[in-house]
Amino acid sequence: MDAFFAELGTTIAAGDVLNAEIETSGLLAMVSEADLPAAEMARLIEVVVNVASDELYGPDGAAYLRLLISLGPRAVKRSASTALAELIADDVYPPEWVTDIGKPVPAQAWRLYDVTGDREVVVATYRYADTEHALLVSIDLAELPLAGLIVVSENADGLIKTLRDNAEPWERFEQITLAEARRRIEPALARADEERDLGPDDPSGVFLPLAKSRLRRLPSDDPGKAVVYTAADRAAAVDEFLRSTDGADAGDPETARFWAQVLTGYSSRVPGEPPAQVGPTRLSAILLVHVPVTFTLSAGLRDGLGQAVTAWVRWAVGYQGLDEAAAEHLTERVPQLIADFQAAYDDPFSVVEREYVRDLVAGDTDVAWLADQRARREFAVPLPGERDADVADTDVTDPDGRVAVTTAEFSHCAPEGEEGERFLAAATRVVEEIWNDDPAQTWQEAKRLIATGLDWHDVIHALAGDDHGSRA
Repeated sequence: MDAFFAELGTTIAAGDVLNAEIETSGLLAMVSEADLPAAEMARLIEVVVNVASDELYGPDGAAYLRLLISLGPRAVKRSASTALAELIADDVYPPEWVTDIGKPVPAQAWRLYDVTGDREVVVATYRYADTEHALLVSIDLAELPLAGLIVVSENADGLIKTLRDNAEPWERFEQITLAEARRRIEPALARADEERDLGPDDPSGVFLPLAKSRLRRLPSDDPGKAVVYTAADRAAAVDEFLRSTDGADAGDPETARFWAQVLTGYSSRVPGEPPAQVGPTRLSAILLVHVPVTFTLSAGLRDGLGQAVTAWVRWAVGYQGLDEAAAEHLTERVPQLIADFQAAYDDPFSVVEREYVRDLVAGDTDVAWLADQRARREFAVPLPGERDADVADTDVTDPDGRVAVTTAEFSHCAPEGEEGERFLAAATRVVEEIWNDDPAQTWQEAKRLIATGLDWHDVIHALAGDDHGSRA
């Protein structure tokens, strides 16, 4: 840390805005990834902010605090603002160049994308005076948009040339508006932050706080420009497939309809994605993850998978208008994915996961809606690896099983006698209300408490009206 702050001090003393932002972004990424309890995180933030007086002095310390205010999360901003006010009260002011921090001028944007819809790379360029830099975000689209590689480069022209020159035959490179760049980057960065996939050991993690700051500099799209595909659009695509020559080769009509609904529904679960948008990575996500953890399949549906999926993919190639290179990129993976399906379906984790939503799913179930239902039920009753060992194998789709899991978790911290019995009854009621989403207000309140940092145990305690034994 001494070496880090010595380097940051040199950068600040030189008035190098961009590199000071990059180095501070790396520090804030480390703080974020610490994932400490609230009290310990507050102490860590205090240590980081106090560097302004302990390691960096005078105007340089004030400049450091301005960097924290610009790039840090709310708790860091608040603490750094207080410290900066104290310095200013002592007539210590940051140098003039700090007014540029976090305020580069957005210039242009580009997009490199896989025509099958599996991945895209978005680049936005920014200017500080006479210098230009670029923010690059690589976005995985196979499941929900998720930022993978994040880079801030001082060589914007070189970065853009490298992307253009190294595009695969199934990829396209185009200039886009700054507003479109924001629309594509924003959900991917939010998800990366929520899932904490970018740690300080990953070079991309260093740039995440800075990337979020740069995103705020981009203009917002006109909401009316967003294309929305509905359940009716998905149903129409399924019917079009079944009427096609490929649909005629898909086997049993009901089996073909089921698989067409599953594939088409997953392919357009994200706003702006048309039905039948699919690439090899997304097809892998559908067949080896989504279906095994979602659908309880009859023998007939499992036996008919290969013929139906092969026919649907052939149809989707034409529906998307893929050229020969892109079509080969997609279809060459299909036989291996079909061969791997049964093992994924039989995986013990998949068996448990699909039990949670067994009563909610059909072939045309809305995928985004189902994801919310799964999250709610897996919070109401945690998965086996997160339960007491004595009830790890309990069938929680049975109300008695949910009672057993709840009792195993809370019996040791419930008061003795009638008071304890009332608490366990209340905890059981809360679990049932969240599982069934009835009343819906219980789950809404649970999500509010989760956002404050409480875990499952403490949320149930709070909703049951008793904090005795809570770990909060």
